[in-house]
Amino acid sequence: MVVISCGTPEDKAAFLASEPPWFATPYFDGYNAVLVRLSELGQVTRDELAEVVEDAWLARAPKRLAKEWLAARQV
Repeated sequence: MVVISCGTPEDKAAFLASEPPWFATPYFDGYNAVLVRLSELGQVTRDELAEVVEDAWLARAPKRLAKEWLAARQV
């Protein structure tokens, strides 16, 4: 299993309301995170996964670093 950070509780709810492979367990109640089984990761395209991982990183990264990353992507 892989834990994916979510920026907000609303982001977590959106993941859980969407199609699998995203899920949560009671252990993660109160945390902005969802789980995905590695065996089910093939249900997500590479581009979707890249976006999810980038959003998860941006949710946890230092603000300055996240701002620099986003600025560099605009070039």
